[in-house]
Amino acid sequence: MGLYGDPDELDRLAARLREKAARIRDEAATHEARGHAAAWVSDGAAAYRERLSRDRAEVARQAAGIDHAAALLTEHAESVRQIIADIARIERETRQWFVDTGKSLVDRADDLIEAAGRTLRRGLTEPPWVDWPFRPDNLPAAGDVRWLEVGRFLRGEGAL
Repeated sequence: MGLYGDPDELDRLAARLREKAARIRDEAATHEARGHAAAWVSDGAAAYRERLSRDRAEVARQAAGIDHAAALLTEHAESVRQIIADIARIERETRQWFVDTGKSLVDRADDLIEAAGRTLRRGLTEPPWVDWPFRPDNLPAAGDVRWLEVGRFLRGEGAL
């Protein structure tokens, strides 16, 4: 996926983070349960059990942070998917516009040439993109982020 990253891989990474957070919570709960189950009665035992509960609460906060990081990765993956889809759509629409407009110019010119003569052919068939920074011969590679710029320019020209 190049510059954008692979959204499926980002989703897989987020899932692994969620699994790790769940394992951390489970292990903390098991550890706390074992400590509370110990047949030990004293002030030290009570302090130990309180410490276990505080530690478990801290582990839960840390696991929530991991879950938050996973959520951010998932959100980013969706963002990347949208960018990739936008680029593909702009590329498709731009290429089709150039094809359709080029055919249209030639068809119109052919009709007028019959009536007005061959001297008009060059002026009538010159496409509107002659002086544009983006033309059919210099479009970005498929999937390139510059398609977003192409889309903005062509929308500004009323082409898309």
